[in-house]
Amino acid sequence: MKNIVVVGSINMDLITQTDRLPKMGESVEGRSFGRAHGGKGGNQACAAARLGGRVTILGCVGDDMFGMDLIQGLEENGIDGHCIKVCENTESGTASIIIYRGDNSIIAIPGANAKVTKEYIMANQDIIKKADLLILQLEIPMETVEYLICYGAEEGIPVMLNAAPAARFSEELFEKLDYLIVNETECEFYTDIAVNDIEAAKTGLKKLKEKKVKNIIVTLGDKGSVYNMGGEIIYEPARKVKAVDSTAAGDTFIGAVAVALLEGRNIGEAVAFGTKASSIVVTRVGAQTSIPSRKEVEDN
Repeated sequence: MKNIVVVGSINMDLITQTDRLPKMGESVEGRSFGRAHGGKGGNQACAAARLGGRVTILGCVGDDMFGMDLIQGLEENGIDGHCIKVCENTESGTASIIIYRGDNSIIAIPGANAKVTKEYIMANQDIIKKADLLILQLEIPMETVEYLICYGAEEGIPVMLNAAPAARFSEELFEKLDYLIVNETECEFYTDIAVNDIEAAKTGLKKLKEKKVKNIIVTLGDKGSVYNMGGEIIYEPARKVKAVDSTAAGDTFIGAVAVALLEGRNIGEAVAFGTKASSIVVTRVGAQTSIPSRKEVEDN
């Protein structure tokens, strides 16, 4: 079995469901509150592991009430987390999530994720060298992400970047990426093209392709996604489901795509598998708790 290494954020999600969003200065009564393990790195690792991948995660948590709980949660999902660093006198990353009408708004506090430094990565380089695919996001320091993209290119390790949340990084790094996955908002950020429909997404993908990225996927929420295969840009429709919470849908899509690619599927087959997996996630509340098993996806 091939190795997936995820380097990224590990958060505790604080989730509030509400039937009405408050105006500025207003208080409203919510419907429910809960906690769940999250973070883009943690979610993507969890998705890949549940869907059949062999996964190691590198990241940092705090020495607070959440830290060991977050590590335990990842390991219970079959993820190798032995190199996760517990940072002294530091809070774990958190994300305050408000769910309204099946969609969410998120305020993330980096906490220990800010300590996923280049030095920490260098101390764990032996783990990364064994990767058949390296998955990154932008919830850890940009210096670390840029270092890992260059390292992957030098060592011949395929790199998949989920460029979220959108942030500027060196233009020359785009051509070092094997896979770039962005949503419509991030696509607009990197291309200055407003992505408000499928055709605009295709135009945005073409603009990203000018940056010499090998493979690009632009996700469009309940509209599906577009991707390039060879010289063709292809649209993959979303499955029609009743969404209650979109948290971790994109992360599950990424984990599923990664697993499918390492199993030898082409990018079109991988996108279809990711679409199927993420369509299950949105019917459930929570991040990692909503991610389906391989059997659930195959039976769906």
